[in-house]
Amino acid sequence: MSAALEIGGLHKSFGGVRVLTEFELTVSDGAVAILGQNGAGKTTLLNIITRLVPADAGSVTVFGHDVLAGPAHQLSGYGVARTFQVPRLLLDQSVLDNVTLGPLSARGQYRARRADATRRGAAALDQVGLGASAGRMCGALPFGARKLVELARALAVGPRLLLLDEPAAGLSDAEEHRLGDVLAGVRESGITLLLIEHRMALVSATASRVVMLDEGAIVFDGTAPEALASAVVRERYLGSVTT
Repeated sequence: MSAALEIGGLHKSFGGVRVLTEFELTVSDGAVAILGQNGAGKTTLLNIITRLVPADAGSVTVFGHDVLAGPAHQLSGYGVARTFQVPRLLLDQSVLDNVTLGPLSARGQYRARRADATRRGAAALDQVGLGASAGRMCGALPFGARKLVELARALAVGPRLLLLDEPAAGLSDAEEHRLGDVLAGVRESGITLLLIEHRMALVSATASRVVMLDEGAIVFDGTAPEALASAVVRERYLGSVTT
């Protein structure tokens, strides 16, 4: 059985700045968190996986499919969905309309019937605890709820691998705790998670494995408790983030 995500020899530079160097990572299942200071290459990694940024060299496969070889819209067909640090929502549209855009747009075409997309969207909103807000305008929601709407839109596609770019950024402690409960449920449903996150409380509650990047290379790979105890993580990272 193919790994959810397999990355080999990945290189990426912007001008003369090397962002990723001989990057190697295999994710089989569970939830993997990627730590690193700003500029460590975390978001660039997600952008390469989702074809927003081209790699200079290397390979990326998802469930055995070479994602760098074909068009970006094939990713959803391979079982990949993504969220962004700042939600990309239509604020003048309803919550449900925003979420149904996921299954309607999957694979680059309107393949899902409206009724099926609405069913998927409603189920995803229930999954993140926003079923009662389906008819509200997105612009009327607080920021934390908007983050959950974007998560629901990704879940409505039916992913097997979910990429999350700082899902707790900008959230209050209460909102972070709520998000942690949601992500635990997503993980337990069998979806593999790869998340970039600075909030160590959420990382500890969600991730079965922690990887730390520094100057484009992995300097730590272990469990969340091992990360908290690691001298490398503490010296290079924990002293500069909110725990």
